[in-house]
Amino acid sequence: IWQLSEAGLERLLGESRGEVVELGPVPGHSGRLVCVAYRLTLPVITGRIYQKFYTQFVHARCTVCRTAPPIPTLCLLCGTFLCCNSECCRRRPDGEGHALGEVTMHAQACGFGTCVFLQLSNSLVHIVADGFIACWGSLYLDGHGEEEYNLARPLHISEARLQQLTQSVREVTFDFESRLKWKKVIFV
Repeated sequence: IWQLSEAGLERLLGESRGEVVELGPVPGHSGRLVCVAYRLTLPVITGRIYQKFYTQFVHARCTVCRTAPPIPTLCLLCGTFLCCNSECCRRRPDGEGHALGEVTMHAQACGFGTCVFLQLSNSLVHIVADGFIACWGSLYLDGHGEEEYNLARPLHISEARLQQLTQSVREVTFDFESRLKWKKVIFV
């Protein structure tokens, strides 16, 4: 059960208004209880060849600080271009306490605490979940079916990995993937 603002509910519904059932009022609360059939896809992944996909973002600027990020990162859930590990976009969410990076703050707003990001400089996918981060691997592989982080060889989308990642996001099963090594987010 999620507590969403009206705008958050509108974003979640998107085009799937026919897949929503209002369950009625919630006793003791002013909100509405709705059931949404949520079919998650990763619409941001459009390029079959990574180098062509990457060139779309070569001159992109962060929407917050308007600079070219040192570690450009893309939210795979909504397509937002972000600064990763950058002081320029570091904020204190409540005005006090520990400052958070733009990626961590975005995960809280976009993915309800869990979000999937593509680090554009090396094609790696990272999962940020409730204050922890794990490297998932790459969606793009070279001609031998191997990950290649220097981007020296042509990389092509792995449909099997894209399907696996989409299913993991849809079913929120990252906690059960033993290959993921979770680390506490210090600043991302």
